[in-house]
Amino acid sequence: MSDDSWSNLDKVDQKIIEILNSNARTPSKEIASELRKSGNDVSDRTIRKRIERLEKSGIIKGYKAVLSDVAESNEHEALFLKFKVAKSIESLKEAIREHVVSMPEYLFVANMDGEWNMLVISRIDRGIKNPTSRIVEKFSDDIIDYRITKCDFKDINLLNMSLLLL
Repeated sequence: MSDDSWSNLDKVDQKIIEILNSNARTPSKEIASELRKSGNDVSDRTIRKRIERLEKSGIIKGYKAVLSDVAESNEHEALFLKFKVAKSIESLKEAIREHVVSMPEYLFVANMDGEWNMLVISRIDRGIKNPTSRIVEKFSDDIIDYRITKCDFKDINLLNMSLLLL
């Protein structure tokens, strides 16, 4: 999706996305009611048409089930990596990124400037121990230092985080 698509969103579309991000099964009638409370006079039919347009334009790419803690762990790990100085540090970063995004536990990977070269955040799934340790083991020849720490994510506004990361 291009930056232009996001810049074309009006306040109504932004509110629709916010509501659907919170609960993708929210009926259009309820979304329209919520928008009317904030001063936007829209019908549920208008909401359905706008959602359809957002889906066709690729802004809404799909919907997914968000499972409770019974099905998924709410524990996360942050892995900070420092690499050996090498001519091919960019190709190393790309190789690690490709490996990390193929992992089902993967949530976030970022290149960093400063003391650390890369940050990886992973979910700790039940039955699969230390996903971040597997990364360290696989690329141990290229890593001079690393830190693994537990993370606790609460009260994150996913819509704002998604827009920030675009």
